Amino acid sequence: LLLILYYRSSDEPFWLVFFLTTTDGFMSFMGIYEVTINVLPGLPSIELVQFYILLTLIKASRVKKGPYIFFNRFLIVIGIYVVFMVIWGQLMGLSGGLNGYLRIVKLVLPLLLFYSLPRLLLNMSSFERMFRFFFLILITGFITQLITVIGGDSPAGMLGITFEQDAEPGEYRGFYNMAATLVGLLGALFYLSRNKKGSFGTIYLYILVFSAFVMALLSATRGWIISFSIIILLTMAFSRVSAKGVVAFFVVLLSLSYLGWSNARIRDQVEYSRERLESLEYLGEGDITAGGTLKRLTVRGPRVMNVWKANPVFGWGFSDTSWRYTDGHVANQNLLMTSGIAGVILLASFFLFITLRMTQRYFILPRNHQLRNTTLVFVLFLWGWILIHSTSGQQFSYGGVPLLIMPQAVIFSFGALIYRETMRMPKPLRNG
Repeated sequence: LLLILYYRSSDEPFWLVFFLTTTDGFMSFMGIYEVTINVLPGLPSIELVQFYILLTLIKASRVKKGPYIFFNRFLIVIGIYVVFMVIWGQLMGLSGGLNGYLRIVKLVLPLLLFYSLPRLLLNMSSFERMFRFFFLILITGFITQLITVIGGDSPAGMLGITFEQDAEPGEYRGFYNMAATLVGLLGALFYLSRNKKGSFGTIYLYILVFSAFVMALLSATRGWIISFSIIILLTMAFSRVSAKGVVAFFVVLLSLSYLGWSNARIRDQVEYSRERLESLEYLGEGDITAGGTLKRLTVRGPRVMNVWKANPVFGWGFSDTSWRYTDGHVANQNLLMTSGIAGVILLASFFLFITLRMTQRYFILPRNHQLRNTTLVFVLFLWGWILIHSTSGQQFSYGGVPLLIMPQAVIFSFGALIYRETMRMPKPLRNG
């Protein structure tokens, strides 16, 4: 019924957020692999959001002329390399019958959103409506995080719907709505840096930024804490957020921090996060395990790299070897193992190309252009995101579950729209 409603609807922003929420969760309800359909007997169920992706492809194919996407040629090359990885994986050995092929389809299918979303979300008003929903999910995720830390269990757990380990202060490592938080943080920073009074109040936007950062902080996830800190600070420093806005941010920060600090459980959790951050000092002393809290460099990384060395140029593709040794905790090593040196160079070139083109727009646009600062915000966010990928868990690859690929398709489609809008800069008048 939901799929039929979406197919007959033209409200793309709402349904995008809705179907992403089925796999990203809402106030601890639903989540990855939770909302599924059993289609074929004897085979694993398929997430509902996968069928949504198929329908976006059908609807996007009806758009006669797609929008200009400045990195479209890279997308074509990446698409070709994905096909190559499927074929290469066959040569490297793939078993499992129909189940094995279904697994590949479910990992590759979400990549089609890079084709469909830019054709379905065509203008700023569409993205503004989309961000309204993502902002709501971000706020509810923040509230859920607070409830879980303070109450020791998630709302779904409190109702007896799901069973989770008690969130004891000093041990809790949860992070609700990661996908919505990423998209919401970019959206909040975008509207804060735009030289135009928009539909969102400054205080509201800063509350969103604060909520995203505190969610990372309460999760005690070092990569996310460091990344969000860098993104927020550099955005304020280089995108020239107004002094009034900075004052508003610190007012919000101090007010909400005071309220939070009055709760003992939150204080204990923040202290736990601080201890995990301070454990990185061991790296400077030569302890690459960071006091026993970091096994990526001593155990996980070497194990994946040993497999990669046996097939360094193209990796192992979508094969049994990849399934057996894949480890998202060491993202770059895992990317090498699955796609090889060629795949890593291609993906790095893609990121570098986007960075250079968006930075170029920043320097070309006049200082008073309303989107000038937003191009730099996009670049800063992208490299902060790559930092998360490199330190906390794999974000970028040549395939993945919808929960990982959907925010990428949304954010890169938004970046393409920003670039397209900046190219509409009025030409100077000629004499006569």
